[in-house]
Amino acid sequence: LRDECGVSGWSLLQLPGDAVLVPAGAPHQVRSLSGTISVEQQFLSPESAVRLRDLGTDPAATPRLLRAQLDGMIITAVREALEVLRGCK
Repeated sequence: LRDECGVSGWSLLQLPGDAVLVPAGAPHQVRSLSGTISVEQQFLSPESAVRLRDLGTDPAATPRLLRAQLDGMIITAVREALEVLRGCK
């Protein structure tokens, strides 16, 4: 990737009690050196939602979890917009 796109990677050693935050949409790879417990939260960002929408309009081709996250984002956006509008009396 460095030669083709100018992208370089990072290596780090995570010790017990350490947390690593990877920005949404950032590709990453993990290599466990011993038994581990991983806790992660998947989040569908607005940028990813646009890419998901652009992949096609066939809902059956979109994984169920992603469809649910996209639906949740739309509902939340509408709810927040309504709250703003209600405050503009």
